[in-house]
Amino acid sequence: MQLYEVTSEEYAQAGFNAHVYNTPEFSELNKTKTNGLHYILIKDNKTRFSIVLGEKGDSMCSPFSAPYGGFNMKTPQRIAYMDEAAALLKDWGKSHDKKIKITLQPSVYDDTQLSKWANVMFRNGRLTNIDLNYHFDLSRFPHYEDFIDRSARKNLHKAMAEDFVISHLDSSNADDISRAYGVISINRKEHGYPLRMSLQNVADTVKIIDADFFVVSHNGTDVAAAQVFKVTEDVAQVIYWGDLRQYASLRTMNFLAYKVFEYYYQKGFRILDIGPSTEDGVPNNGLCDFKEAIGCSVTQKLFFEL
Repeated sequence: MQLYEVTSEEYAQAGFNAHVYNTPEFSELNKTKTNGLHYILIKDNKTRFSIVLGEKGDSMCSPFSAPYGGFNMKTPQRIAYMDEAAALLKDWGKSHDKKIKITLQPSVYDDTQLSKWANVMFRNGRLTNIDLNYHFDLSRFPHYEDFIDRSARKNLHKAMAEDFVISHLDSSNADDISRAYGVISINRKEHGYPLRMSLQNVADTVKIIDADFFVVSHNGTDVAAAQVFKVTEDVAQVIYWGDLRQYASLRTMNFLAYKVFEYYYQKGFRILDIGPSTEDGVPNNGLCDFKEAIGCSVTQKLFFEL
């Protein structure tokens, strides 16, 4: 096989769009966050792999402005081909005097292929971090109260007795986006969490990514919100969600989580990716406990350097 650096148009024509973060549209939208974009195809008699890399300092990164990146394949490939692709990319990085940094999808997205990629990356480079990434298996939703933690069940019943109303907002409406973002922004500040997307970033991104926004109100006041991206055909990903601290005792997050799970179950999705509860591998114990209590499972998200 050989490695080719191509234009965004040539990359688009190759048709490797396994998830929203590897599309040329998303990459071009965020290219100002890099010192340059590199669109790569790896082929022999057919194009077998693709990857988009963003140049940052001494590294070429996939992702460069997203939760995960990595190689893309139209169909499953033999591990020998995967090995060769990783070696070619590593050599290409060396020829540019750059390290290659890759974050794989959480293994729940495709356990078989991602397990193979983890082995390939480990042998061709080194593991630099492991995040704990939580998800909800939507096939379990019909029996939700049978398997969630007893305290979570109690909190859900309390929340259901409150005067909560959940609204599914219009992702093409600037006021609706701002409404959800405003609640999330307050929540992040109250908890000291970073808010990496500005309101303008969000508005620009939902023009190219199918997104949902939800707001929970209580007696006319917005008290919780969620921003969710549809990242593959059967996986939706919570980008942000949260409530206002003064309403937390009403168990707003138990209500919001239940309603969001219900929505994507009814839409036929397989998985709702809730995101990591670690920062540079260090667990946030409270977040881990909450996500497990409401029925989420955990898989690894692996970071490699070639």
